[in-house]
This record gives sequence, structure tokens and C-alpha cells, in this order.
Amino acid sequence: MDVALTGTSPSALTAGIMLLTRARQLGFQLSVSIVGVEDDITPVPGPAVVYAPVMASCGVGRDLGSGATVVVPGPPGAPVLVSATPHGTGGWFLVDRTGEGCHPATRAYVALSRDPRVPARELAKGLRRVLEALGVSPDPAVLDVLFGAPAPPLLRMALALRAGRAMSGGRGEPITRWLSGRVQDARDPLPATCSPTELMAQLERGQLRWVLDRLNPAIRDRVEDWVDTAMALSKEDAGRDLPLLVSLFELGTHLAQLPQHSILPPLGAAEDSIAVALKAALNAEGDSDATRALAQVYRFLGGRFVDEAEHPLVVSLTPAPESTDVPALWQWFSQETRVGRKRADALWEEIFDPAQ
Repeated sequence: MDVALTGTSPSALTAGIMLLTRARQLGFQLSVSIVGVEDDITPVPGPAVVYAPVMASCGVGRDLGSGATVVVPGPPGAPVLVSATPHGTGGWFLVDRTGEGCHPATRAYVALSRDPRVPARELAKGLRRVLEALGVSPDPAVLDVLFGAPAPPLLRMALALRAGRAMSGGRGEPITRWLSGRVQDARDPLPATCSPTELMAQLERGQLRWVLDRLNPAIRDRVEDWVDTAMALSKEDAGRDLPLLVSLFELGTHLAQLPQHSILPPLGAAEDSIAVALKAALNAEGDSDATRALAQVYRFLGGRFVDEAEHPLVVSLTPAPESTDVPALWQWFSQETRVGRKRADALWEEIFDPAQ
């Protein structure tokens, strides 16, 4: 039996792979062709890491990934595109692997680490001590996850802790162990949109003292000294380091509302797999194209590209993004592979189990 599909989109390639794979498993004779030119395939470059069972089952990113985790290599120095959302249907963000950082707060931390002023370097050293106490790698990539992942603050903390511990191989102290007492006089957490000016105003008015009051006495004084030094230095460098202070206090206002000895939100399968695979993604270098990988598997299974065919079946009509924005390309690619999987299931029933 012959089946022809239209276009060279990821959805058509995925549908072709799924149909050919199922036919082989069941011992059916099936020929699948795609109407289009292989050279017209829209490239989707790496590096990227995502939890996507459909992509993984179609051979994308399996060399470096494991299970349903897809790790696609990319050019050295290029930031890794990450999605902790199942199937990569959203939540894409960048993680730097050059030691500079992608998120403004991470870049502020790196600037502090290289600052010629001793108090500034001591601030960066203090943050590294906290990460090491938690068993977390102090790599700026971990801070990109902590500050940049599009997830609720407490979930971001859990994700960064898992990623940092996977990179360092450590365990460390539970972060909520540093809380003490009860939540008293707590106010609304700082929003992610809080401006540096507003943060400084609240700190100077003492409106965020309730956050410091929740800390264990063993570390409270050191944290307060750290904040005072950061505020003083920010006035010397025109607010260069304020993005870091804003991000830390945003997380701190959420953490300070937790009861003592509570836990951070548990990670789902997608989030946990991405956190564990981040180390491999940071080291994944080389030229790679996710769509080209689909085409290679499709050809390996016997799929063909043809100029024309009678009554070709439409898989998806969603065009590729016109921009060269890589996150937009990956989101489109992720959505198209899922469409291809669903379309293959529907086509299989039409071909081998048609309605009477």
C-alpha cells in the first residue's frame, strides 16, 4: 500500500516515521512518500534540550539524550535553548555556556566576580558559598536556570537546585532548613516586574525586613551585611548589580512565606529530566539540525521524497516562523512533531481500519 503526504514540514516527516515504524512492527507492507524537495526542509539548529517523547522516538537528539530527553548539540559558545515544559510546547529560555550568563541577574553576578573592588568580589564569593552549601555547582548556567526559567519562583528554585546538584554531584543542605520561626507580618511577594528603583525604596523603608526575619539566626547577620554591602556598591556602579538583588529578593519573598521544615515543589518528569540533562547539553558541541535528523530517520526507514503524487494527504498547514528567532523555531518544531504523531494515528486507522 502506498501513502503520500504533502510538504517537508516536521509534522509530515514525523507522520511518515510513525507510519513506517508501525508497519514494520506489525509486518505490513507500506510505502510512504512525501511530496516535496528534501533541500526545502526548514533547519532547526541546536544546541537545545527538551523533554519530548515524540522527538526522541523519531531519533532526534538520542545520541546525547536519554529516554524521552532530547539533547541536540550546537556551535561552541552558542547558548543552550531549554524548555522544561513537556513536549517543548512553551517555556523556552536561554542558558549560557561561556561563563558570561544570559539573564541580567547572572551577568551582574559575573560582573561582581570580576570587579576590582574587594567588597564586590566578596559579594560574589558569598553567593558561591551559599550554592556550595546547598551542594549546587556555582556555574552561571545554574543561575540562568534559577533566574530565567519561565516558572513560578519556588519551582525555579527546585529546578535550579536539581540541575546544580546534578552538575556538581553533591547533595547539600535543604534550602528551607535556613528558615526559622513562624511567618509573621508577611506581605505579598515581590513581583517579577519589580523595578530596581522600587526595590531600593522598599529596602530603605525597611519593608522587606520580614524576609530577613525568617532566616535562621546563624546566617541572618551575614545575609543582612551582604544586602547592606550590595546596596552601597550599587550606588557606586550606577545600579549595575541591582538586577541580581531584585532577582534574589523576588525569590526570597516567596521562600520566606514557607513554613519551617517544608519542602520546595516536587519536579515533574519533564523538569527533572531537563535538570539532569543540562550538564550534557552544556557540553554538546557540533553542527546539528533537528529537522535534518527527522529526515535521516525517515529515509532510513524507507521513506521517499517525490515531486508529485496522486491524492496526497495533508498533515499540517502551519508554516514555519518567518523570523530567524531560534526559540520560535523550536516551539514550532515541537508543536509540529506532536501534530505529526496525532495525524499518523488517525491515518493508520483510515488506512488499515476504515469506517464501514
